[in-house]
Amino acid sequence: WAMPNELLAGKPDSILSVLLSMGLDMDYQRRAKVCQYIAAQYPKERVIAATSTGWHTEKLFIMPRQNIGEGKAIFQSEAANGDDYKQGGTLEGWQAGIGAVCEGNPLLMLSVCAAFAGPLLYHVQRQGGGFHIVGDSSTGKSSAILAGASVWGHGEEFKRTWRATGNGLEGIASQRNDTLLALDEIGEADPREIGAVVYAMANGTGKSRASRNGSARATKRWRVILFSSGELGLSAIMAEAGKRSRTGQEIRLLDIPARRTFGAWDDLHGMAGGREFSDAIQRTSATHYGQAGPAFITELLKAGQEEPLSKMLPETLAQFCDKYLTNNGQESRAAERFALLAMAGELAIRFNILPIPEGAAHSAMLELFEVWRTGRGEGPSEDRQILRSIADFISRHGDTRFSSVDNPHGEARDRAGYWEDAPSSGRIYLFSRSGLEEAAKGYDLARVVLALDSVGAIAKRDIGKHQALKRLPDGSRQRMYFIDQTKLEPET
Repeated sequence: WAMPNELLAGKPDSILSVLLSMGLDMDYQRRAKVCQYIAAQYPKERVIAATSTGWHTEKLFIMPRQNIGEGKAIFQSEAANGDDYKQGGTLEGWQAGIGAVCEGNPLLMLSVCAAFAGPLLYHVQRQGGGFHIVGDSSTGKSSAILAGASVWGHGEEFKRTWRATGNGLEGIASQRNDTLLALDEIGEADPREIGAVVYAMANGTGKSRASRNGSARATKRWRVILFSSGELGLSAIMAEAGKRSRTGQEIRLLDIPARRTFGAWDDLHGMAGGREFSDAIQRTSATHYGQAGPAFITELLKAGQEEPLSKMLPETLAQFCDKYLTNNGQESRAAERFALLAMAGELAIRFNILPIPEGAAHSAMLELFEVWRTGRGEGPSEDRQILRSIADFISRHGDTRFSSVDNPHGEARDRAGYWEDAPSSGRIYLFSRSGLEEAAKGYDLARVVLALDSVGAIAKRDIGKHQALKRLPDGSRQRMYFIDQTKLEPET
C-alpha cells in the first residue's frame, strides 16, 4: 500500500484500520507507536505517486497492482482495499466465453468495444461519453454490462449501479479513469440528479469543493466511456422528477434499444435460448476476467513503438468517422463515439484479443449507429423536444386555456391564447407570447420560432414578423403566434 503522507497529519485510526484489515499484528496498547514509526522513516528511494489509474505518460499505463509500459510510478490511494482491477482465469477462457460470441451480437460487441475504447480517449484527446441500453427486464442487458466489465475486472464487482449520489459516482469514475464505467439499473438513480450526473461523467470533471481552511481542494478528473442499462431511457427517468432532458445530455448518453432477435442477442452460438446465452456470459465474467484490458494496453504500446499513438490513433479515428453519414452536428458527435468504439474493436481484433473476423466490430457499430439515429428521428433534438412540448401543451390545455377567436363569449381559465378552424382540418392555435413561452418552457423564444419554422408550423405571419395581428373578441388587436397543430407531429 502506497500510503499518502497526508494521512499522518490526521488521527492514527485512519491508518491503523487499513493496516489491520491487511493483516498487521500489533499490541493494542502501543498502537500509536506504529504511526510514529512510519513517520520517522526516511526512504532512500523516491518514486512518483500516481493518484489515478490510466495513462501517466504516453508510454505508461497505471493500474493498482501493476504498471504497463515504460517509466517508474506507483499507484497511491487512501485505501488499500479499493482495487477492482482483479484478474482471474485466463485470456483464452475469456476469449472463448465472451470474445468469440461477440460475433453476430451487436449489443455484446458494443459493450466489449466500449471497454477497449476507454484507454484510447487520452491519445485522441476526446472527452468521454456513453451508451445506455434500454429494454424490458430479463432481456440480457445486465449480462452485456458484465461482459464489458470483465475486460478490466470481475464482472459483478467491477460493475456498479446507478444507486449512488452524484458525489459517490464521481469517486467511482475517478477510479475507472481511462477504462470503463459500467453502471447497471438506471431506474435506481435519483431522477432529480441524473441529468447533472450525465454531464459530469461525460465531461470528466467533478464538483469544486473547499477544504477545512477554505482553500480549494483538487477537483476529481477522469476520462471514461460510460456503459449503462435500464428499463427506461434518460428522458423518461428525468420526466419522473418533472424535468426535461436536454440535447446535451442525450448526446452524451446515447439510448440504444435492446430489441434484438432474442432479447439483447441475435446469434446464440448454438445455445438453447437467450436465457442460457446470458447465463453463459455471466459465468465467464466471474471466471475469466481482468485479462483482456491489460493485454490490450500491452499490444497498444507495442504498436506505439512503430508510430506515436498520439499521431496514429487520431488519424485512424478520422478514417473510421468518414464511414458515417450524418445530417447535423449532433449526429456527427454521436458518430464519432461509435467510430471510436469501432476503432477500439478492430484494434482488439488486430491484436488477437478479440477472436473474430476483421471488420466485425466496424460493421456492428455502423448498424447500431443507424439504430440510434432511426430511434432518435430526423433533425436536431432540440427541435423535436420543442415541438413535442407545444403539442403536449395543446393536448392538455387546448379546450381549457384556449377558446374560439370568433366566440365573443368564450371563456378560458388562465388564457394562453385562442383557436380558429383551419382551412383544411384541425385547428390553428393563436398563442400569446407568454402562452408560447410557457408551452416551450426552458427554451428561448427565438429558438422556439426556429423549431416551428423547421416544420412550417407557423401558419400566418405579417411581413418581417413571426406573429400576425389579430382582432380579438374583446375588440383589441394583438400580435399572436398562429401555430398549425397538424405540423407539430408529422408522423400522426
